Amino acid sequence: MPRIGNFIALDGADKLASLEAIGLLLYAKFLIARVPPGRWRSRFTAAPAAEGISHDIATIRRVRLAILRALSLIAGAPNCLPQAIAARWMLKRRGIPASLFIGTQSDGQRKPRIHAWLKVGDEWVTGLCDEEQYTLIAPGEAEPV
Repeated sequence: MPRIGNFIALDGADKLASLEAIGLLLYAKFLIARVPPGRWRSRFTAAPAAEGISHDIATIRRVRLAILRALSLIAGAPNCLPQAIAARWMLKRRGIPASLFIGTQSDGQRKPRIHAWLKVGDEWVTGLCDEEQYTLIAPGEAEPV
């Protein structure tokens, strides 16, 4: 019950953002399950960056926290790609272009590990990682708004 209590204690804007994040995470998870990994690059990556847009850091952080809250409320929480896609949709709706990256990294047994992360400029939104450890499959160019 503490999760529900925490949710009830949020202000109206944070409640709405959290509900939006829950819906978009579930939708992104559904879409990803139906798109083969070979088509992720063309289906989920972004178009060229928009120039000259100022970013509202408070809005970016609100979206990041909404995604984190939603993850704590969803059973079988979605992994990094649905998080990045849902956050990008939320930011796009607010007029903020975001860069989605998909990269691979080999583990100790030479098995590739795929990871997705989202950034607005230098500000992390989802998937915090050491970018130097990944080879990009999908370059992160901000989607125009």
